[in-house]
Amino acid sequence: MSANHAKPFLGKRIVVTRSRSQASELSRMIEELGGIPFEFPVIRTDWPEDLGPLDLALSRLGEFDWIILTSVTGVEMFFERMKQTNGVLPAASSVRWAAVGSKTAAALERHGVQVAVTAEEFVAEGLLRSLGDQVAPGQHVLFPRANIARKMMPDAMRAKGCEVTEVDAYQTLAVTENVEELVRALQANEIHAVTFTSSSTVTNFLSALPVYDPRSLLSGAVLAAIGPVTKETAEDQGLNIDVMADTYTIPGLVEALARFFTTNSR
Repeated sequence: MSANHAKPFLGKRIVVTRSRSQASELSRMIEELGGIPFEFPVIRTDWPEDLGPLDLALSRLGEFDWIILTSVTGVEMFFERMKQTNGVLPAASSVRWAAVGSKTAAALERHGVQVAVTAEEFVAEGLLRSLGDQVAPGQHVLFPRANIARKMMPDAMRAKGCEVTEVDAYQTLAVTENVEELVRALQANEIHAVTFTSSSTVTNFLSALPVYDPRSLLSGAVLAAIGPVTKETAEDQGLNIDVMADTYTIPGLVEALARFFTTNSR
């Protein structure tokens, strides 16, 4: 195997837009394949402005038939708040847990939870298909989620006749650092790719560049999205996504981008 195939990112600077606390996995994988991660976090997570609804839900977990988590961040914030409020998990026989994605399921299992259903796909629609007929009308479902999470899944559960409680387990906030450095690197064509790992990374990335034409600024870079929802958000805002992961995970995104660079000299 040639060096370029072993290191498909050799010498390439790749922008990582994940939050500072989440960037390390993607940055490490970029480095392992010869690339140079340019960390430009455009989001950070924090507690919701009002913890009341989350605390109320945590105090009555035994009343729910299903608890559904859609991200690792949601899991960690959920259990951290449980610890802070001295919450107690309901008996395993009284509630079932579901997760979007294997990493979310693994995070739940690290907290001693047995996951009944894991999404076949790493999007909410995949979880809905995986749940199938296991969710019955009249059941009570809890969604601890991000403040900006999509409504498709809770609305679909309501359409099945479920009693759905949505609570913000965390909020996603926009941050901007090193904007001038990034703009200079883009203008000098020193950035080879920009990765988007959620719709909020797209929106906040563009918001960080208000005085620039993003399509012109990004014209020399390969744009990579983690999945179809992120891709759609980017394209709705006028960006052209060159690469989309087949599996909607960080490793899937890296694999798709590596394949692109291996087959396209750019």
